[in-house]
Parts: sequence; C-alpha cells; structure tokens
Amino acid sequence: MTHRLNPYSPANLDALHLDYSKSRCKRLRNRLIEAHLNLVRQQAQRMALRCNLAFDDLFQIGCLGLVAAVEGFDPTKGHAFSTYAVPLIIGKMRHHLRDRHQPIRCSWRLRQLMANQDQLQQQRQHQGLLPLTDAALALSLGCSEQRLLEARQLHRALQCTSLDAQNQNPDSTNGPAIELVDNRPGPEQHLLMQELDEKISALGPVDQRLVRGCWLEGRSQRELARELQLTPCHLSRRLKRLQLQLQQQLNASRPWQGQLQ
Repeated sequence: MTHRLNPYSPANLDALHLDYSKSRCKRLRNRLIEAHLNLVRQQAQRMALRCNLAFDDLFQIGCLGLVAAVEGFDPTKGHAFSTYAVPLIIGKMRHHLRDRHQPIRCSWRLRQLMANQDQLQQQRQHQGLLPLTDAALALSLGCSEQRLLEARQLHRALQCTSLDAQNQNPDSTNGPAIELVDNRPGPEQHLLMQELDEKISALGPVDQRLVRGCWLEGRSQRELARELQLTPCHLSRRLKRLQLQLQQQLNASRPWQGQLQ
C-alpha cells in the first residue's frame, strides 16, 4: 500500500513558494494562502484575547496580511515563510484596530471629515498657500462650521495619551511650560509664575513674543513663524535655546527653597 504525500508538507510548501516566485500563478498563490491559514488563526486567537474585536473579524483582516506575505515572500533568501508572514499578519490587525476600531464608539463620517480637512490644509501648505479659515474650510468640504467643530472635538477626544508620557510634539502648546512647572513644589506655584514672568520680561521683544505666544497663549509654532517671518527650523531652535536658558535661571534662583528647609 502506497502512502500519499501530504500536499502541504514543509518540503512541498517550499517547492510551491519557489514555483510561485517564478510563475506568479494565481492558482499557486491561492494554494499557498490556503496552506498557511493556520498562521492567521493563531494570531487572530491571540489578538482576540487582548481586544474587543471578534475572532472572525480579526481572521478576515489577518488574511489580507497573509495575501501580502505570500505575494511578497522571496524563498531564495533562505528565510522561513512564517518569519516573514507573521509580522505582516499582526501588522494588518493592529492597523485596523488603530485606524478603524476606536476604543470609543464614534461616527466614522466625522473622522473622515477630519481626515479630509487635514488633507486639504496640507495640500495648501505644500503649494505655499495660507491655511483656510473655518468658514472657507466648511464651504470646501461641503459641511457646516458646527459639523467641522464636532469633527475636531471628536479628534481630540480620540487622542488617548498617557498623562505620564513626555510630550515630544514640537508644535505642542504646553510641553515646555509643564516641564518648568512640574519641577517646582506645588504650594509655591505662585512664586514660580511670578519669577517666570520676570525672567520672560527681561528677554528681547522677539524672544518675549515667542515664549508668551507659544507657551502661555497656546499659539502654534507655525503661526508664530509666519507672524515673526522666521523659518520653522529657526524658530524651533530658538525656542529650545530659550527653554534651556529659562530652566537654568529658574534652577539657579529659588526664593522658596529656604522656606521649605
């Protein structure tokens, strides 16, 4: 009695991958996808334990990553297919969870409206044009200003960030000010703010406008760069220098320190 070879044995799979890399035959591709579905099942089961998305949905999304892995795998490099495929399968699932399956149930139309707004403003920026006002934006996007405001509020609500995480956004409006304040005792905040205001008042007119506009008034660096006719890179370097200068001056003089000892 002769035993029939398993069509999906490792040796046969390697041969199929090699044949497909040469012929790009769709029938071979489909056979390979079917043979490797167990990789998707394994990752979907693990991901389903860590999120509130059903296994079936994760499995379907993971299959898209498997298709990309089969089509992009190069068997001549000597790597195992699973080593190449698993990151693509997991990546597809994570991208879906990040972009489509928000932890807060919300309107996808509002999220799409916000994405369209960002795309339109970026196109104008690349063309060297000024940003559109809210009224012009609403007209271009075919919505009301109130609807645009709701989209922005939703966008801010979905930005889930740890309160302990250090802010690395160069356009952040409160990062440097928080760093200056958090290093000082809470009960003496009024002394800090008074001292900080004195240090800022001693700066030159342009430096004062930068510090007060970006850190105290909540203006973005792009807005200030246009107002002061500076390049964004020059403005960013200048702000970092001012931040370091103010930090050194504040750490050097502590009028409240003697009261606490």
